[in-house]
Amino acid sequence: MHALLPILFVLLFVSCAAGVALHHIFLSRLRSRHSQTWEALGRPTLFLNNSITNGLAVLRFLWRRAYRALGDEEFARLASFLRGYMAAYLVLFVLTIAVFVTSIRSHR
Repeated sequence: MHALLPILFVLLFVSCAAGVALHHIFLSRLRSRHSQTWEALGRPTLFLNNSITNGLAVLRFLWRRAYRALGDEEFARLASFLRGYMAAYLVLFVLTIAVFVTSIRSHR
């Protein structure tokens, strides 16, 4: 397990960077293609106008699959991919924490 930890940390870091890029693309397309929805979600951006309220609104939008109602198939595919990516990232994060805790306990 100990040898797996550095690999998981690198994978987690790379996945995080890719997730930030994916979120940026998602929010940019939401703003340019569906400005009314973007406004309704609180005008979310990646960093500058990022609040808990905006973040939760975007998460609800994704998890409830509200993007399907927009009628934009390409955007819906992107949103579905982002939704799946977030779920996979969460699994990777939990796995990394579990391996880390197991590694610490085995060294005691």
